[in-house]
Amino acid sequence: MATKEKNKSKSAPKSSFSKSDLISAYMDKILDSEKKPESIYKFCKESNIEENQFYEYFGSFEALQKGIWDEFINQALSVISKSKEYRSFNKREKLLTFYYTFFEILTLNRSYILLTLKGPLDLSQLSILRHTFQEYISGLAELKTDDEEQIKHYSSKAVEELAWAQMLVILRFWIKDDSTRFEKTDVMIEKTINTTFDVVDTTPIKSVVDYAKFLFKETVNQ
Repeated sequence: MATKEKNKSKSAPKSSFSKSDLISAYMDKILDSEKKPESIYKFCKESNIEENQFYEYFGSFEALQKGIWDEFINQALSVISKSKEYRSFNKREKLLTFYYTFFEILTLNRSYILLTLKGPLDLSQLSILRHTFQEYISGLAELKTDDEEQIKHYSSKAVEELAWAQMLVILRFWIKDDSTRFEKTDVMIEKTINTTFDVVDTTPIKSVVDYAKFLFKETVNQ
């Protein structure tokens, strides 16, 4: 009986279960089976999770997928916020640092991303990422630095939309990048950020919006 009880306890669902545990279990399941689980019940049973533990954090697999992308960007924001050097950077340097950090985190999870973002970008997965990213961009746009005056000739919303379109362009490029250490993506990030700052600094607001719409359509339709 003692042996049976011991074995039973080993197979029992975890009593302490975090959001990170759930995300890790889901990503492992995707990587192992190369497809989405058939049901939450089956996923929980195979992953040794109580079903109610799943619903403590997410209401569906779709919500969980969105949460994974939110974890990616929050990890990047956490890393750069702890950097003393980052605090002294101007806006362009801050955004470049964010991108390099964010795509380092994506690279660590590349196999999962390639499995779940096949074909045209699934923008529904990226909705929370978009919100968090645009909040970051909005905060960045409001910053003043010693060598840079506040830019007032364009709206924050237009800049957020342009930045999001730019993010999608770079993400699509990274997915297709087969260069060593994804060096081409690093070059793409630098060129895209520099070009975008030049556009925003010198272009009327309507042209900025039109440019963002163009980038967005081109990326989604690829």
